[in-house]
Amino acid sequence: MARPAQPCDCSPYQNLCCCGPINGISVVQPACQNLPDGRVVNNPAYVPEWNKSYWTYKFIVDCGKDTKAISNFGIPICETLTKENIIVSEKIDGCGSFVSVPFSLTKNDPNLGPAPLGYQWLKIETQNRYDTGVSVEYRIELLGDYMVSAQPIKVKAGNTISTFSCSNCFMVPECNPQGKLVMTKECGHTIENNQAVLNYKIVVSNVGNAPLDNVQFSDTIFIPNQLTIGSIIVTPATLTVNTSIPGQIVISGNLGTIIPGGSVTIIYQISIANVTIPGKYKISNTANVAAEGTKDSASCSTNLDVVQLKADKCCKIEGNKGIYTLTISSVGQSPDVIVNIFDHMDIPSGLVVKFLDLSGCEGYFTGTNNPVPTNTNISGPVGIDIICRNAIVPAGGSYQKVGSFILVSSSVVGTTTVMNTITDVVPVDPDAQIFLGTLGIPAIAPIDVNLSMTCKKPCPQ
Repeated sequence: MARPAQPCDCSPYQNLCCCGPINGISVVQPACQNLPDGRVVNNPAYVPEWNKSYWTYKFIVDCGKDTKAISNFGIPICETLTKENIIVSEKIDGCGSFVSVPFSLTKNDPNLGPAPLGYQWLKIETQNRYDTGVSVEYRIELLGDYMVSAQPIKVKAGNTISTFSCSNCFMVPECNPQGKLVMTKECGHTIENNQAVLNYKIVVSNVGNAPLDNVQFSDTIFIPNQLTIGSIIVTPATLTVNTSIPGQIVISGNLGTIIPGGSVTIIYQISIANVTIPGKYKISNTANVAAEGTKDSASCSTNLDVVQLKADKCCKIEGNKGIYTLTISSVGQSPDVIVNIFDHMDIPSGLVVKFLDLSGCEGYFTGTNNPVPTNTNISGPVGIDIICRNAIVPAGGSYQKVGSFILVSSSVVGTTTVMNTITDVVPVDPDAQIFLGTLGIPAIAPIDVNLSMTCKKPCPQ
């Protein structure tokens, strides 16, 4: 099997194999390689936490006048590997980092000929991405661990097929002689119409060279007690669902026989019927699969955000100025949320008011798209809708906005009232969190206007 990934020192630089040159082309397998996360490790290497193995090769093309550019090449790999379990990345010297490139799998290629027994060609077409005078590195990422064996690499340049077959070169992934289980797992959730659904996809593959019978599967999903589970849909339907233990869902069953190179895809959707308490809920799970002589496991988790808010509106008077304070607070363990806040003001007949500014919010005359002007007299009766967009309500904190108007004049005999109301609070991204609503809606702060103004819900001093 490939050695587990360990730190590798690139100085002094070493190669496992340096084969060439043939017609100006050399093929090299370096002793060290770069993983996708930036680590430098041995080559080849198996990374247990990812359940993946990595194999890196380098192609050097000189700039001689008779040297032809590489058009394609083939690396032998285990014949049971499928494209779904392979990623090929290319890095051209001086041109940045590794980039995923297309490839094909074939046991018998018109140019490369038949692959060695038990192998298939992993064939890469260069498609004129580079010419001569270049060094190009290829990293092959495979699901699972594989035995290591030495096989030649073939390169087509111009009309010539060259075989690079040095002593004990190159180290390539060989099929495991027995059946071998490998499992990958994806989990997440979607929120639609304020209802959450947990989504899981598991692929169980046999990357070995013999069939596996009576493959047993089990997955335990841990559900926080604050969440009420709704319907559960599982594919294949032969798997059973057990919810008898509070806070757990166990999905299990027999996957039957998986042939070499074969796989079984398992999908389930778990709906959340109800949530009553705001918070950030982690839903984790671990799946296990086993057959005679082989087993594997995979874990994943998803975080479900549940938000609840509280609205408050108060007022105060400073001379002929009416001042409102709008507050939207986080409730309980609610995570951060970004919302749009909708506010409505009714200016009654007989009053003339003026807004100095709208405190960064938008204001429109009710029923129109006409913006409310500042530093301009506005006569009642008129309704004004104010929208404060992209307001951030932090976890454990609040969002506050202060707005004001100037009472320019009043022709009212007796008392009239300016009504100001928070009418709604709406999350900007409703598909990101479950929203339990806003307590205190509508939040009203009236100001009575007589010969003077009186605030009927004063702000705390």
